[in-house]
Amino acid sequence: MITIISTIILLGMVIFVHELGHFIIARLCKVKVEKFSFGFGPKLVGIKIGETEYRVSLIPLGGYVKMLGENPDKEDDSDTFSNESFKYKKWWQKALIALGGPLSNFIFAIIILSLTFMIGIKTYDLEPIVGQISKINNQEFQKFKKDDKIIEIDGNKITGWMSIVTAWTKNDKQNHEVVIIRNGETTNLIVQNFDYQNWFTNIKPYVSAEVGEVLYGLPAYQSGIIENDIIIGINDTPINDWYDMQKIIKESPEIPLNFIIKRNDEIINMTVIPQLNLESDSNVGIIGISQKLNLLFVEKFSIFKSIKYGFMSSIATVYRYYNGLFRLFRHPQHISKSFGGPIMIAAITGQQAEQGLTSFLSFMAMISIILMIMNLLPIPVLDGGLIIFALLEGIFGKPVKPSIQALSQRIGLAIILTLMIFAFYNDISRFVSRQFSLKRNIIPGELKPQ
Repeated sequence: MITIISTIILLGMVIFVHELGHFIIARLCKVKVEKFSFGFGPKLVGIKIGETEYRVSLIPLGGYVKMLGENPDKEDDSDTFSNESFKYKKWWQKALIALGGPLSNFIFAIIILSLTFMIGIKTYDLEPIVGQISKINNQEFQKFKKDDKIIEIDGNKITGWMSIVTAWTKNDKQNHEVVIIRNGETTNLIVQNFDYQNWFTNIKPYVSAEVGEVLYGLPAYQSGIIENDIIIGINDTPINDWYDMQKIIKESPEIPLNFIIKRNDEIINMTVIPQLNLESDSNVGIIGISQKLNLLFVEKFSIFKSIKYGFMSSIATVYRYYNGLFRLFRHPQHISKSFGGPIMIAAITGQQAEQGLTSFLSFMAMISIILMIMNLLPIPVLDGGLIIFALLEGIFGKPVKPSIQALSQRIGLAIILTLMIFAFYNDISRFVSRQFSLKRNIIPGELKPQ
């Protein structure tokens, strides 16, 4: 039930905001808006104010705006040479109206993310226990030993691995006083200052091979891996920590791997095929799981910092998705593995809602940005296609012929419908694959270690 309700709220809000952006810009450009609906389908209630009918429709998944003269292939006497018709507005006004929806989604994402920073951002961290030390010849690194627990740096209490970096960069000292627990005894170390990034690259925290989040649709999800599974072996190699597992997965894109997993009191064997990580410049594999982070912190920010971080986070998300889209087009053979639709959104929405308000709002902001990006694609019937038509009108001094616009929009609609069917197919196949994998993998009392 929480998945259904949260999905309706999320999709309803981001699509409604999108249409509200079109509505506001259209009215500023003095275009007659005949209908503004919250929801789709049959009208439940409505009221006419001025020239616009405001209505609530049956299906609460977004909304729509009906403008005078917006359909290029529809002849309507009421908009003949009307200065309130979209058809007869200047090219830049048409472009602005088309841009209004995506722009409102971006602004909405900034507002929502800013709100999450004010409410309190959840951050997860690892215990400040040393797991790996680089073998490079550095005397300062070698002062630490595996399993050392760092409890204090320069008088600052250490609560998690990230607090090490905070304490390390507080003062640009020549030497740092580090208090650790080693073999049950408290020990003081004097360590010469080095670049804080070495705490991520050369001195790494201990990370068990226990699974945290399983990302929807990726190989681990389809193979039946679940949260709290512990990876104890891959092929014939024992796994002692996250780094052992990560190394094998990275080196094995598109190669079937036999995972040996401890789940409660059972040992389970399953095959997982890592897929190519399109976000990486190198040829590395991923399966779609995150580390198990046991430490939870909540940090709140002032209004001004929240707005700043909300804006920066939105820009970073836009860049990330455009970069991912570019990489996807460079590797078209992986499009099917990366494509998802409403079922995927619903599944992830339910997960995020269960994790709390800020997680749900952050995901809503992400979907709002994705809606912006998708609508700006230069496909007729989408906002990006309308912007292209408007720009062509500005370049050539006359609108594209209505017949050409209408034909292009039919082609665009066919493309969108094809993509939607493909997305539904992908979602269903992933869901079915996971259900079969879960049933196949869970065999009570059967131990099959290799």
